[in-house]
Amino acid sequence: MKLLLHPLCAFALFAFFSSAEIKGQTAGDWVHSRGNEAMTGVSAVELRYPLELAWQFKMQEKPKGQAEMLVSSAVVRNAKVYAGCKDGKFYALDLATGEKKWEVTAKGGFDGAASFAGDLVVAGCQDGFVYAWNAETGAEVWKYETDAEIHAASNTWTDPKTGVQKILIGSYDYNVYCLDAKTGKKEWAAETGYYINGGAAVGDGVVVFGGCDSVLHVHDVMTGEEKRQIEVGSYIGNNVAIADGVVYVSHYGSRVGAYNLEDGALIWEYGQREFEFYAGPAIWENGVFVGGRDRRFHAIDRVKGTMLWEYRCRGRVDSSAVICAGKAALFGSDDGYVYALDLKEGKELWQYEIGASVKTSPAVAGDYVLFGADDGMMYCFKNAPAK
Repeated sequence: MKLLLHPLCAFALFAFFSSAEIKGQTAGDWVHSRGNEAMTGVSAVELRYPLELAWQFKMQEKPKGQAEMLVSSAVVRNAKVYAGCKDGKFYALDLATGEKKWEVTAKGGFDGAASFAGDLVVAGCQDGFVYAWNAETGAEVWKYETDAEIHAASNTWTDPKTGVQKILIGSYDYNVYCLDAKTGKKEWAAETGYYINGGAAVGDGVVVFGGCDSVLHVHDVMTGEEKRQIEVGSYIGNNVAIADGVVYVSHYGSRVGAYNLEDGALIWEYGQREFEFYAGPAIWENGVFVGGRDRRFHAIDRVKGTMLWEYRCRGRVDSSAVICAGKAALFGSDDGYVYALDLKEGKELWQYEIGASVKTSPAVAGDYVLFGADDGMMYCFKNAPAK
């Protein structure tokens, strides 16, 4: 672990990280796959244990010779769950019962989570298209063609001054696109050096994304103008997170890093072992929380970059955690379990054996928690009754 401090980042040593500064979203919906536009992975919902399995829905059957049946992370709005899967189907399900409301089929798989814009739900597909459907009916409203597969999550950015919404999404054609949410028309595109796998995070007037070129790209979110590039030294497989002028990134070089958005300076770098980080970081108050392929879930001091605690799982952790009500970290693992850990000490609060790898980020909507698993199923858990 290296700790490097830049003069412009000295504020971080004395910052007070209140829960009001890193907001979740309304408890009944999960309109951003990582909780908000900045992708900090937070929810206002307080979990009550034990969570009980409410329903499960078979999203796809296992084809011959396919080792995994990845289901995308879910998003939720107006009591409906939206998610896609590897066989090219995208579903809308009833949140309370799991009943199918509608489905559509494309010519490629859906890996990345969807996002919402107005009456639309929007997702990228491996057939190279970004699709926008009417969220109530599933009717296609528009689609935009890129030049390669899309594996990244969609993110919807809303201009705070005008209320106009834009779709931000990366493609394997090396570009991140900004599309008009109503029409699908391209506003701008930012070219990178290689594939884009993760979602694009928005904060402090910029959009930040990384990919297989081992670079954090920082662009003006309105115009697409490049502000800077930040070399991190290895592949970035998932989204970054932005909070208080700092971007947090985990990557294949066995490290988690914090960088100043103003000048790209490294604030700190954390790494205990030589293994890959695939899961994206979650940010809450003084902590950065992220799973690793060393079969551990890591809690890192947000100011110093030192370990707060770690929890050992039975398999690697590619699932990006969600922090619930500032009290629990919720995530899945390749060991077939989903976990809730106490945020202060890392003690286990709840676990459930699904029996298949869970790589998705959870969706937390009111009393419901959703995970997609590699057995092709969507699992929905419900909070225990209030006492």
